[in-house]
Amino acid sequence: MLELIRKHKTPILCLIVLLGLYLRLYDLGSTGFNDDEINKVEAARSYLHGDFLVNLEHPMLLKSLVTVSLSAASLWNHGWGQAHPIPDEVAVRLPNALFGSLTAVVLFLFAQELFGIEVGLLSAFLWAVGPIPISVNRLAKEDTLLVFFTWLAYYFYLRAKRLSLMPTRMRAVSYAASGASFGLMLASKYFPHYLGLNFLYYHLFRGKEPFPARRRVDTWLVFGTCAVVFVLANPVILHPGTLRHMFH
Repeated sequence: MLELIRKHKTPILCLIVLLGLYLRLYDLGSTGFNDDEINKVEAARSYLHGDFLVNLEHPMLLKSLVTVSLSAASLWNHGWGQAHPIPDEVAVRLPNALFGSLTAVVLFLFAQELFGIEVGLLSAFLWAVGPIPISVNRLAKEDTLLVFFTWLAYYFYLRAKRLSLMPTRMRAVSYAASGASFGLMLASKYFPHYLGLNFLYYHLFRGKEPFPARRRVDTWLVFGTCAVVFVLANPVILHPGTLRHMFH
């Protein structure tokens, strides 16, 4: 049985993701917007008019995705989809429903790296069908993207640590991918301490795990890529109005 699971892990994982996606999309527009979602809708409409200085307490990534989703839904509703229009509630929540279901893949990769295929698939399944993740992923809140990119960053960092045992170009790629994921994490929600938890783990378990210390170039790759991607995904952070708001 275990050998069969290992042999067909990819189709099993695909089925888990599809199950999670179905549970997140089912009757997605059945309820109206809550206060947080109304703020996202107003921000998205402001983005369409070139005004990015709205809802400054949150980064741009989710609001940008909502803007794209609303624009695509509008094109559909005024084109081929006139007979089956997409409600605004569905369009606004759709990005999180997609990223929420894909989080199962990230958790599988991370758990598989540490504990094996069986635990990886179980972790993915529990995420896909868990009532709390489903309920959060069905709302336009930043937490869904935060979780997705945080665990993706942890996975790439773990891969880089393990590849540090051998000289390989993939080590640098993994460190850069981890930094990029951390940048997108911060562009999802201003939670920099989640980045620190990753380094705290490797500091506390130094000597207990066969992970060599980062080289200086690896440190530059992680933090440099993180900073570049964060600014690219959240350029409003450079605006004086944003900085005044944050200091206030």
